[in-house]
Amino acid sequence: MVRRTLLLCGILFFLTLAPEAASALDKIKFPYSPISYHSLPFLIAHDAKIYEKHGLEVYPIFAGASSMIVQSMLAGEADLAGMAGPAVITNVLRGGDVIQVAALVKSFSVPLYVQPSITQVSQLSGKRVGVTRFGSVSHFTAKAILDRSNVSDAVVIQTGGYPESMTALSTNAIAGAMIPAPQSVVLREKGFRELVSIKQIRDMNIRFIEQGIVARRSFAEKNPDVTKRFIQAVSEGLKKMLDDKPLATKVLGKYTKIPRQNMLDESYQAAVDAFAKDPRVPTDVFKDLADQLVGLKLIEAPAVQKTPLTAYYDNRYIDELEKAGFFKRLWQ
Repeated sequence: MVRRTLLLCGILFFLTLAPEAASALDKIKFPYSPISYHSLPFLIAHDAKIYEKHGLEVYPIFAGASSMIVQSMLAGEADLAGMAGPAVITNVLRGGDVIQVAALVKSFSVPLYVQPSITQVSQLSGKRVGVTRFGSVSHFTAKAILDRSNVSDAVVIQTGGYPESMTALSTNAIAGAMIPAPQSVVLREKGFRELVSIKQIRDMNIRFIEQGIVARRSFAEKNPDVTKRFIQAVSEGLKKMLDDKPLATKVLGKYTKIPRQNMLDESYQAAVDAFAKDPRVPTDVFKDLADQLVGLKLIEAPAVQKTPLTAYYDNRYIDELEKAGFFKRLWQ
């Protein structure tokens, strides 16, 4: 609890340090998570000065867990942020107004790695599969893969983090683990098998928002133009990422400190596979996610049942940009 409080205080402190520039640009303090390829469009838009093109002065700040970002937003320290997932639902159910206004990664993007002897998911029956923690993206991904393969008796365990999952896999303590890029490079070099890739997970058509843009509903409704310009800038950052691999890997290396080019390359390819060009929030995704959270006993079913799905997201800003022809021009 003390560590969590100190982390939140640190986020709030850094958010208050954003300099007051003399320009006419709209200033945006922008906490985001994670510090990985999932945040590349935000960071490229910053480093390539795309935000400025849209009249914005953006201060990106890595802020750790999504729950901490939501707390900083509800404290009034930020109005827009880069995140998605369960924290959006839990904050709304508790009376918060942080909602999803754009969905950038609309499926799970953490591959399943296994011992070399395992060649199909059914072989995980009765075996241990590692996830970082219960309720995490890796947990949801593992559960979805096992459910789709009708493997109901695999034992899902918490390891504490991706490095711990790798150690458990390397010491035969578990049969499989959810491991993303760039750590996946190290596993393959040691002979472990990628059993289910990002592309295969995407082909399962499992709805989930791993990354996106959230806003305080009160801010977005009062500042629709700023909200739309921010979405435009991030969308252009995504296009820049797809069109310019050298720039994308350079920016990724700068922020993540990934030391090896092959690890940067793998992370870049994971980003290419993961991001969606259409940032519209799928209308049913929050129902699926809420049902999963109820099943994990992380939220209460009665609260979900009385909350309309539209309480979690607002597609009006995407719809208005679509109507104006922005996305058609961007991707033509």
